[in-house]
Amino acid sequence: MNELVLDGEIIRSEEPRFTPSGLQVFEGILHHSGEVREAGGMRRLNFETLVVAYGEVAAKLYQLPLPARITLKGYITPRSSRTQRLIVYITEFS
Repeated sequence: MNELVLDGEIIRSEEPRFTPSGLQVFEGILHHSGEVREAGGMRRLNFETLVVAYGEVAAKLYQLPLPARITLKGYITPRSSRTQRLIVYITEFS
């Protein structure tokens, strides 16, 4: 199963674009800062990751004033078949 729930701030977005079939595409950067329990202790996390969304979710993300704090649901996959660099695809957010 590949499901992800992550909170953070959208700190940057690219210019809106559309797929050849007309779906709106959102590409941006999410900054996450938090703590997780690991091996009996707390580990501080602070990172940025590329996020992508399509269609209605993309349109709603472009309406947010930046920086925008969100909790996203989605999945992780390689950016393309030619690379193993991972990207977060947003399927919904609040």
